Amino acid sequence: MKVEGKVALITGGASGMGKGFTESLLKAGAKVSVVDYNAESGNATTEELKTKYGEDKVIFCQCNVTSQSDFEAAFKRTKDTFGGIDIVVNNAGIGGETDDMWEKVVDVNVKGTLRGTRLGMNYLSKDNGGNGGLIVNMSSAGGLNPNPFSPTYGCTKAGIIHATRCYAISPAAVQSNIRLMVMCPAFVDTPLFKNLAAGDSTQTIGASPEQITAFIQHIGVLTIEEVSNIFMEMVEDDTKTGLILTCAKNTGTKYGTLVLQAP
Repeated sequence: MKVEGKVALITGGASGMGKGFTESLLKAGAKVSVVDYNAESGNATTEELKTKYGEDKVIFCQCNVTSQSDFEAAFKRTKDTFGGIDIVVNNAGIGGETDDMWEKVVDVNVKGTLRGTRLGMNYLSKDNGGNGGLIVNMSSAGGLNPNPFSPTYGCTKAGIIHATRCYAISPAAVQSNIRLMVMCPAFVDTPLFKNLAAGDSTQTIGASPEQITAFIQHIGVLTIEEVSNIFMEMVEDDTKTGLILTCAKNTGTKYGTLVLQAP
């Protein structure tokens, strides 16, 4: 996909990987709607990026991805402002394994991603005036390989992979030329990772600091810049569709089959 002139909507776009993706797309000439729950961070990030890339290149939409009305409003404002939507990145996600957190993890990671995918399918659909495009769902290496310390998080990320597989072969996607891809990074230097590495016990079940440190050292940690570069290569390559992209510091990047041929 030629990114210049395209419009992207990115959830969790105010920090971490989402901010990295936002800036990479802006550098390539896209316009971006930063969709984020945190108003303070969202406004600060948007003002920073407006200064660097232009007032008319980026907007902020405050949105709780667990709210259908919030999410619908973000999509509508993005289209009304920029004239359409070409790229949807469902990046918002959280971790948490305590009794009072695990259900919210499911709500944000699974329901939020499904909600964003469904809205993306609708707005990109040629039947609804869209031009097709790309939906990227952010999963994790923890959705592919068992993580002994974060089962709820891993479960949600596995669900994202399977949901993307289903949508990628759906007639609705094929007929409207909508590409669906899923990214599965391992550890990335994000705020969520920093909390884990600092020993935040709410992120894990029964793990000692020494076990977490050893696990991180075994996998390695990607920078935001590294993941953003990988993301952009995937976005720009129209031959990549219906695939899973894994990336880890110590083992590199590879594509795997995400979908089988639809019946």
